[in-house]
Amino acid sequence: METEEKDERGSGRSQNVVHTLPRSMASVPQFLTGPLERIDPTAGTTQVLVITADAETAVALAEAVLRMTGPAGIELLPVTSARRAKRLMAGRPVLAAAGSPRDIRDLVRGSELKLDSVQAVVIAWADEILSSGEDEVAALELVMSELPKDAARIVVASRSEGRVNAFAERYLRRARRETTGDIDETGESIAVQYVTVSSGSRLTALRRLLDDMDPPSAAVVASNDASERDVSGLLRTLGYSEGVSTVRVSRGEIEPSTYTAIFYDAPATRAEVAHVMKASPVSLVALVTVRELGALRKIDGVALRPFALTAPGDAAREREAALRRELATILDAGVASRDVLALEPLLEQHDGIEIAAAAVRLLEKERTLRSAAQEARPPHDAARGSFERKPFTARPKFGGARDRDDRRPREGGREGRESGFRGGRGGRDQGPPRRGPSGKGDGRPPRRDRS
Repeated sequence: METEEKDERGSGRSQNVVHTLPRSMASVPQFLTGPLERIDPTAGTTQVLVITADAETAVALAEAVLRMTGPAGIELLPVTSARRAKRLMAGRPVLAAAGSPRDIRDLVRGSELKLDSVQAVVIAWADEILSSGEDEVAALELVMSELPKDAARIVVASRSEGRVNAFAERYLRRARRETTGDIDETGESIAVQYVTVSSGSRLTALRRLLDDMDPPSAAVVASNDASERDVSGLLRTLGYSEGVSTVRVSRGEIEPSTYTAIFYDAPATRAEVAHVMKASPVSLVALVTVRELGALRKIDGVALRPFALTAPGDAAREREAALRRELATILDAGVASRDVLALEPLLEQHDGIEIAAAAVRLLEKERTLRSAAQEARPPHDAARGSFERKPFTARPKFGGARDRDDRRPREGGREGRESGFRGGRGGRDQGPPRRGPSGKGDGRPPRRDRS
């Protein structure tokens, strides 16, 4: 038994691998299946650590693992922020986690993540992490230095390059290299148009693309079951009946003479693109994110060019037309001679249309600054002009007749005589009642000084 355990540990030290795989979620099973299968659920500690370039990649890997293992399988916790992950790790055991180097470093420093139980660490994709900046590289090196010596180290890169090779030589001992070869690399170039999307806007972009192109027939290529369900739901919502519609979802098999083929997920290899091109579609479009676009450019034999949707262009042209209508209204109303005389010296060096273009640029700049100032202004300041609070002015303690309360009894009344406040000539108050020798007042007002 001791010999078998030693052999196991020895084989674990030699399980360092450098994979050269396309940057696609379709490549995840090739480098994550082995580490996930060796996880012991009864241990209750973190045994697999995946280091990614950013939080978005960590979430995408978590979704891919969920599709691989199912709801009852091993869960890969995406560390989108160290603060959120601290709370989750404190309440339950985490068997596998994925996050950026800085987030993982913060968890290690705060003792929320224990690296002594990690059996395998995966760096996906290393070329992106190493080009992210000095802070990310320093955090990655710190995590690598804290790992157990017998932990398997797996590096995934989209292309073998100098920085990746140097990193592998430093941190991966006796690593073997595995490369997924592509086919038909020397064939003719394949033209692929692309539409840039975000990870959460693929369905919206697909709907706009179908509205813009309105193809007589189309096939939407999905790379996994989740994408197929999303596309099928969208097509049913748009009125494309399943089975009899000209727009269908496919897992790679496309009927001949299909007018348009759309990659809902970015293709990872030239083989996928070449397989779809067997149907000879008139146009080939791919929905790609910014990171996927960089990987797609690296595929040999694929010529990329952007697909321009007409809606943004129409909106821009409408804005320009509105500006021209505004200028035409001012010209029809008549331009003041003072403005003409102020700009006339510029005609010696510039054309009139150039001067007008400069004036339009100043107008747009002023509008932008004014709009930014209004957005930055607090809401209560915007209403201050119409609801200005008047400054408080204290009234004198003893005022004239205008300051008296109109509800006070008038002169001649019984209540007025008893209170001692009677109005005399001119409606002025006569002061408090005069007091007699006994110190008690007789209720009469004091005498006036006739002098």
